[in-house]
Amino acid sequence: MFSTLRGRLIGLCVAVVVLAMLAVAAANYASTRNRTLETMNVQTRQLAASQAAAIGDWVAARRSLVSSLRHAAPLAQPQPLLKAAAQAGGFDNVYIGYADKRIASSRDEPPPADYDPTTRAWYRKPVEAGGPVITPPYVDAGRGELVVTFAEPAPQAVLAADVSLAKVVAQVLALHPTPGSYAFLIDREGRVIAHPQKERTMQMVDTLGAGLSHDGLAALESSGGNAAVTLNGRDCILFATAVPGTGWLLALVLDRAEATAGLSDMLLTSAMTAVVLGIAAAVVLSVLIARELRSLHLVRDALSHIADGDGDLTRRLDDGGPTELAQISRAFNRFADQISDVLRQIRLASDMVRMAAADIAGGNGDLSARTEAQASSLEQTVSAMQSLTNTVQGTAANARSASELAVSASRAASSGGLVVQNVVQTMDRIRDGSRRMADIIGAIDALAFQTNILALNAAVEAARAGEQGRGFAVVAAEVRTLAQSSAAAAQEIRELIADAHQRAETGSMLAGDAGQHMERIVSSVHQVAGLIGAISAASQEQSAGIAEVNGAIGYMDEVTQQNAALVEQAASAADSMKEQAVSLASTVGRFTL
Repeated sequence: MFSTLRGRLIGLCVAVVVLAMLAVAAANYASTRNRTLETMNVQTRQLAASQAAAIGDWVAARRSLVSSLRHAAPLAQPQPLLKAAAQAGGFDNVYIGYADKRIASSRDEPPPADYDPTTRAWYRKPVEAGGPVITPPYVDAGRGELVVTFAEPAPQAVLAADVSLAKVVAQVLALHPTPGSYAFLIDREGRVIAHPQKERTMQMVDTLGAGLSHDGLAALESSGGNAAVTLNGRDCILFATAVPGTGWLLALVLDRAEATAGLSDMLLTSAMTAVVLGIAAAVVLSVLIARELRSLHLVRDALSHIADGDGDLTRRLDDGGPTELAQISRAFNRFADQISDVLRQIRLASDMVRMAAADIAGGNGDLSARTEAQASSLEQTVSAMQSLTNTVQGTAANARSASELAVSASRAASSGGLVVQNVVQTMDRIRDGSRRMADIIGAIDALAFQTNILALNAAVEAARAGEQGRGFAVVAAEVRTLAQSSAAAAQEIRELIADAHQRAETGSMLAGDAGQHMERIVSSVHQVAGLIGAISAASQEQSAGIAEVNGAIGYMDEVTQQNAALVEQAASAADSMKEQAVSLASTVGRFTL
């Protein structure tokens, strides 16, 4: 309901009506409550005062009857007057106590022989007070009723009368303005004289409830107001009034719920009235607002038809009248006119954009095909240049390797030449050593020959010596054998040295020839290394040049690829623009202009 403007307006108006009614009801309730409580306060106090005055009149009448017996005190036989007073005032007993301890009573039975009236409270208190008094209530032992004594001093005597408070108690108990309200009576000392709960009689007033006391009730009576108390679990309003001429206090307890029941009924009636009026206002306002919002519904239907239907912008609303809804209708008609003009322009522009997009898309398609062909050719060129680059780089690498090998060979040849020279020199030294060895072997051979001669001579001398020279002959034979072996070995060594010498001569000649050949090889290797170095440098320059050409072709291929991508993007954008133009034309075509 509240999701629509109509529902919100009705709810707002009903809320205003209900709140106004509730405000009026609350104001009436507050005013009536104050007046009711004030009236109740006055009436209750008047009621309590009237009851207290009645009790006071009752007390004053009994006191007057007692005072009227003053002329009976000097009489020798006052009993007839005492009986008449007892009957007239409803006294239980009327009596006179004398200073000489005699007593005269309205009753026929005589008092006990030892009865002394001058010792009794009813005799002493008026004498001490010098005027009439009322004794505190007490329970009569015979009947169980509360009794008070009215006493008044007289010359040489005290006049007294006992009277039951049953009528006073009944009068107090009969006082209840509402079913739950009641009254109670206390004396000047705070003892309960009359209370609906009989067991409370003669108890102190503070036992009736928290916050109750004789002084508090006296202060409440002096202020003339009331007090809120809770007694027996119920909220109550307490009033207090003094009983004239007694010192007693009459308290009236008023049940608050019962006292204000009329106010609660009035509040409930006001609330129900507000609800009924709110419902009636809702019905009336619903009809009135629906009638006033009919034009707004037409605007809503027109807008819904434009939004959900075929977009008929030729529809116009009735804009006659000075109301706000007529102004809305005029604004809607102006809006429809402007939207129609805008959509016509958009329709023309979309057709032009669609045709231009088609032309751009066709041109981009041709450009994209040519760019792709160029990119394919560049890719093949790049591939061929890459192969050539790899070949040149391989040749350059082989040239560098050959140059390095040639340099190594040149160094090895140079080293070989030096080695051959060393070999030649060594062979010369070997040949010289062979000569010296031959000379030494010749000397050894000569020594062996001489040793052999000496051994022969020693053997001859040993033979001459006979038996003594036998051992020397054996030694000489061994020396001779060794000399012969040395000579044979020296001969073999001489032959070997001669052969080695001859070979050394031959090796020296061959080493000399090898040295010459090595010098020519070293020279040739140096020339080859120079040529290979030049080839390697040329290959490096050729590789660098081909790398630059390859980089340039690669850049051209990258640029061509980017151009191809841009052409494809442009073609895609042109196709998208063409589709958007077609979609825009279709969207605009939905409207009837």
